[in-house]
Amino acid sequence: MASLDLILKGIKLCQQNQCSSAKAKFLAVLKTDPDSIIAIRHLTEAALHMGDSQQVIPHIHTCMQYHPDSIILHQLLGVVYQQNKQLPKAVEYYRTALSLLLTTQFKPSKPAAKANFDQSLYEATLWQTLHLFRHNNLRSFATSGTLLGLTRDKCLLPFDKDIDIGIDWGQMPQAIKLLKQNGWQEHKRSYDLINPRCFMHNNGVILDLCGYGVDQTNGQTIAGLWMAGIPFEWNRVTVYPKIDLVDKQTEFGSVWHPAQPEAILQALYGQWKIKDVNFDTIICAKNLQGFSLLTQCFAYSRICVLWQQHRWAKLIPLVEQVRRFTPSDQLFVKLEKQLQMELQHETQ
Repeated sequence: MASLDLILKGIKLCQQNQCSSAKAKFLAVLKTDPDSIIAIRHLTEAALHMGDSQQVIPHIHTCMQYHPDSIILHQLLGVVYQQNKQLPKAVEYYRTALSLLLTTQFKPSKPAAKANFDQSLYEATLWQTLHLFRHNNLRSFATSGTLLGLTRDKCLLPFDKDIDIGIDWGQMPQAIKLLKQNGWQEHKRSYDLINPRCFMHNNGVILDLCGYGVDQTNGQTIAGLWMAGIPFEWNRVTVYPKIDLVDKQTEFGSVWHPAQPEAILQALYGQWKIKDVNFDTIICAKNLQGFSLLTQCFAYSRICVLWQQHRWAKLIPLVEQVRRFTPSDQLFVKLEKQLQMELQHETQ
């Protein structure tokens, strides 16, 4: 009972953004109950938020001695090793978690509740921010899901959770400084990435600031998900055609906009005019340059989470994408067969 009380206090402290005090509560629980998965889970979440998750690795391994077949403990180690740039180890633990899915019976967990999306607020903030960048001569433009909505539907996608702005990679430091001077603060440590950088405005709008650069070896335009301090080939890299910008007038002032938005969308989505609510931009992007370690981390992590939620329709394209890159991977041969069985069972 005392342990439960400490855990509840720790959770409340986390909600109040007092992660250091929360960690002390969870560590106190682990002194008497080193096998407490719930204490480990919340301790790890707090440590990830603070960026010092390396410290929790011994505690997770100790807990794993009591629960060697725990999916969540293997997932947690994957996330922690990913944050600490040890991507080969992260992949190893994610894959073990995936293999445990094949032999574990569990009730589906609930997906996280989606935040309310105020379309008019997000769109106004998009144009205001692009005008701010344009006014300061920072080459910027709507990209990814934001560009898709504006081009195909003439409005932001209703199920989106953020706005996506592309920026010249060389101007990323100036853009970040400008954002912080105008009501934005970095959000969730940008998920420990240097590209994109994630920000939240005082009004609650979330922004992914996506850097676009030029590959010095072949002159291609590249973007993607990049971490500092790892070999560049470990990163998730996407390739685009050359991006030219033109003027666009909005009610909030002049902004830049891609001269050929369709070319960007074609590269990223393929058949971008067809609405596909199950398309996962991170994993299923048509312009992925290989199946790098960081791409594997995101793919395996998402598949593991969605599988436990029994979200089979969203899983199909993810598993198919992994199979395309690694057709002889026996783990995914088994996962694909199991997924087909789950789908058949659901339709009966």
